[in-house]
Amino acid sequence: MKFKIVFYLFLFVCIILFFQLINTNKILNHQDRLIQNQNSLQLRLKDSLANLKQTLSVQQYFTLKEDSERQAIKEDLLAFNSPKELKDLIKDLPQGERFLIDRVQFVNSEWVLLGFRSDQHWGQAFLTYKKSAKGIQFKIREMVINPL
Repeated sequence: MKFKIVFYLFLFVCIILFFQLINTNKILNHQDRLIQNQNSLQLRLKDSLANLKQTLSVQQYFTLKEDSERQAIKEDLLAFNSPKELKDLIKDLPQGERFLIDRVQFVNSEWVLLGFRSDQHWGQAFLTYKKSAKGIQFKIREMVINPL
């Protein structure tokens, strides 16, 4: 009788140990997969961050810091939104729509990129500007208009 009790206890302990071994292996495999996924995500994020830094570096190279002179030019351009019309500056705009300037980007000391939109179209223009005794003179070099 004692032998049977010891035998059953031994068998029960073996079954528990076998279950623990299999369960631990599954848990370790799952944790390993989580760590590998986290590492691959971290590598992708580092690559994305490097790409964003490179893009920002290029964008900062072609963008000038704003000073009072550029602020005045920007205000002159944005003045075409209210009392003046953008059609006074850009002659080839579709008739019957009111276009408003929404973005102004300085490229260098003579070039400006302009973003504008209406209810039905949006566009971009490449301008040059010169300061004269009359004020700031803008000249359209290129323009693109697209439907919304």
